[in-house]
Amino acid sequence: MKFPSFQRTVDAIQKTVSRFPLETFTAITGTIIAMFLAEESNDNLENLYNKILLSCSLCFVLFLSISLYFTRNKKDNLIRFISSLALGTIIILFVFNFSDKIKQTEFFQFFTLNIALHLLVSFAAFLNKKYNQDHFWEFNKQLFIRILTAVLYSIVLYSGLALALLAVHNLFNIELYDKIYFHLFLFIAGTFNSIFFLSGISETNNPSETLELKYPEGLKKFTQYVLIPLISIYLVILIGYELKIVLSFSLPVGWVSNLILVFAVFGILSLLLIHPIAHQAENVWIRTFNKWFYYLLVPLLVLLYWAILYRIQLYGITHERYYVLALSIWLTLLVLYFIIKKEPKIMFIPISMSLIALCTIIGPQSANSVSKNSQLNRLENYLSKKDKTKLTFEQEQDLSSIIDFLVKNYDVKILLPLTDKKLDALVRKDKNPSSTQIMKALGYHYRSQYDRRDDENIYYSHYENEGQLVENIHDYDLSFNLSNNSTLNCSDCVTINQKKYSLLSTNTEDGIDLQINNDIIPLKTEAFIIDNIHFNSNSNEKIIQKIENSKYKLQLTYTYVYVNKTNKKPIVNSYNVKVLLKIK
Repeated sequence: MKFPSFQRTVDAIQKTVSRFPLETFTAITGTIIAMFLAEESNDNLENLYNKILLSCSLCFVLFLSISLYFTRNKKDNLIRFISSLALGTIIILFVFNFSDKIKQTEFFQFFTLNIALHLLVSFAAFLNKKYNQDHFWEFNKQLFIRILTAVLYSIVLYSGLALALLAVHNLFNIELYDKIYFHLFLFIAGTFNSIFFLSGISETNNPSETLELKYPEGLKKFTQYVLIPLISIYLVILIGYELKIVLSFSLPVGWVSNLILVFAVFGILSLLLIHPIAHQAENVWIRTFNKWFYYLLVPLLVLLYWAILYRIQLYGITHERYYVLALSIWLTLLVLYFIIKKEPKIMFIPISMSLIALCTIIGPQSANSVSKNSQLNRLENYLSKKDKTKLTFEQEQDLSSIIDFLVKNYDVKILLPLTDKKLDALVRKDKNPSSTQIMKALGYHYRSQYDRRDDENIYYSHYENEGQLVENIHDYDLSFNLSNNSTLNCSDCVTINQKKYSLLSTNTEDGIDLQINNDIIPLKTEAFIIDNIHFNSNSNEKIIQKIENSKYKLQLTYTYVYVNKTNKKPIVNSYNVKVLLKIK
């Protein structure tokens, strides 16, 4: 007996695999690697699996773009496979060039390349054929709907199978593998979702599957009555804010650039959604929005450049500011194109953004190169002031942020050519010195972004091995935490050498008294904090207090301190200490 629906499913899978073999292989490989990664505890293998997984995610989209480009002529399959393997190799080498522990800058590169490749999917099939605006819009509409459908099917399938496994476990008392639910999720999300999505991609070279424009009525109502009114509200707010700062001769706040970018992106998305009906006579509101949107972006672009260039002038270029500036340039290109061009092609939007994204990844104009050189130049300017003028609190704070940026995203060795051998001894002693140590070696105080002047509140924090469950307390018997906001009360809770010990903490004017059985040890924590207030104001180095008598030896490591300075008189509000106790 035949099962038509099952046979149809098998046929659809075979057709998809034969049409997208490399994409299917990449999806399955990524799923298997993700399952291995879920089981792995070895750091080296975990780093390897992470890079393979990142490579698979990029190669899947790359291979799909190449397949769509070559779908017009099936005779080009050999060129298609050679191109896919060649470009895929470049992607793999790019990812495996990342650090073992992927840095933030490398994540930015991966994320940007991922966006560029996803955008490539939207127009790859139309690069080697006569362009048709309606076909392009319909193809991307179908892609978007297929993505949503694949996600919906995956959620339903996973929920049903997970519930079935739970039923088997509870009804038949069958012990299941503890990570079977997560592995099931990885299989559904990585393999099923990918193949289901691929099976619904239109064949642009198939005469029987023409891309006839079918505009959903629900989409028109959503865009006309929800999205466009919301965008109009933000437009009024932004234009009003621009008028305010012009009339008051004030400077724009930094985050206004992010708001403008969000407004512009959603505005362009709205224009893309309404494009097929934008010129219909009966849609007055939509036609008006489509006609004037890019003109209204012009004054906002002025505000956007004003905000971001002012921040760059003050603090130099970082990766975040670089990407804001890159998006600003992209928006400028769009505005000029759609205002000047009489019959603009909407395909210009993903093509231009994809090209700009690729330009930000590698080369002297890349985000990494420009940000690094900008901060190195600022560092050199500060170091040239040494022995000429003493840096202010704000300048030391700014210099500290530069050191933080360079050490976090690159390496301390990048500082050596600019520091006139002042860091050589420090680097020989410690290959990964902290920013505090570097600033001290350069002759400055480290000032974190949370530090304030001496007449303001002081925050201090220092945490080591955060999240680790195992700790070496060699030469000590006990480890516990004390805080002025909570009380330790441990009655006969510890037995050492067949003797029981009780611990009790009590707050006093000088700090905390620790009672061990009948012995009371004044820790004088608050007095210690006040005496060391200069460390707390400009350093995040470990601060240790040691107390020892004939019976006990204690080491207190301060992990958090908050001091309120009222009329320049320090008042300790809260603190936390980690205590190591040895009973002699």
